[in-house]
Amino acid sequence: GIPTTAELRICLALWRLSQPRPRGLFLHLGTVSFVESESVDLRPLFKAFGYVGPRALESAPIERTKSDEPVDLLDAEPSAVVAAPIDVTAFCDGIQASLCLTHVAHRPIYLSYAGAAGVGPGAVPVGLSERLFIQLSERDVALITGLGVEIPLDVMASDDPPILERDAQRALGATRDNLERRLVSDLLATNPTAPLVLDGSLIGRERDVRLVGVVKTSAHQWLSDESVLYGLPEAWRSPRFVITGSAGPRYSCYVQMTDKSSGAWNHGLIRLETLDPDLLDPLAARCLAERQGARSGD
Repeated sequence: GIPTTAELRICLALWRLSQPRPRGLFLHLGTVSFVESESVDLRPLFKAFGYVGPRALESAPIERTKSDEPVDLLDAEPSAVVAAPIDVTAFCDGIQASLCLTHVAHRPIYLSYAGAAGVGPGAVPVGLSERLFIQLSERDVALITGLGVEIPLDVMASDDPPILERDAQRALGATRDNLERRLVSDLLATNPTAPLVLDGSLIGRERDVRLVGVVKTSAHQWLSDESVLYGLPEAWRSPRFVITGSAGPRYSCYVQMTDKSSGAWNHGLIRLETLDPDLLDPLAARCLAERQGARSGD
């Protein structure tokens, strides 16, 4: 039969012990010992860097996408963010969460929640849109309705467990996205004079200059040469650039939120999007003014 993981580890250990070279690795208080070899004291190595870093190289890095066409730069060099922070109407974001209540013949039944909120100056809520619902297959509707629980049902088209799980995940994400869009539309209808700061890109959003975006990932490579981002100091921005699209141009730049001299190249790096290039610098200043501590993990 197929050996278990434990059996494979035992075979590997026995193979190592059968080899004539140093083998068998043991770690104790920073000292590594090899069978039939001298110990290697790792404590000076750890002491030099002040701590033992997180586990690494356990999975493949995210495959980043690239633009088909190079972006047009508006500046030749990066610069410090010295503009006055722009006033904003609200910071808008959404959340989603789900709990698997049970499985019926392997079919999951989920209690799911999605919401979107806008928070204005002084952390005052200015808008909220949310939904609590149960996701399940048609075959399990009678089970839930028989409980007398008055929670809306979102019935998936498939009864096949893997497809049901996939469809439920996609439907939950779509619900969150729709709630965010509804919130933004409602806030724009109040005719705010200051921008709404959205979590993420402006792709697919209304072409309204009052909408600005903050992208917190670097999964897409916009600049053909990203070396300008590697040494970007804290509170500096990259050269501004133009992203062309079928709906019209978007203006963007990267902002370094924290010191990353001893971290990854994209640690604390965000990207801004606006429909007006003159908003990038004051928006960068607002993001720096509202940033959390380096240890917040967000």
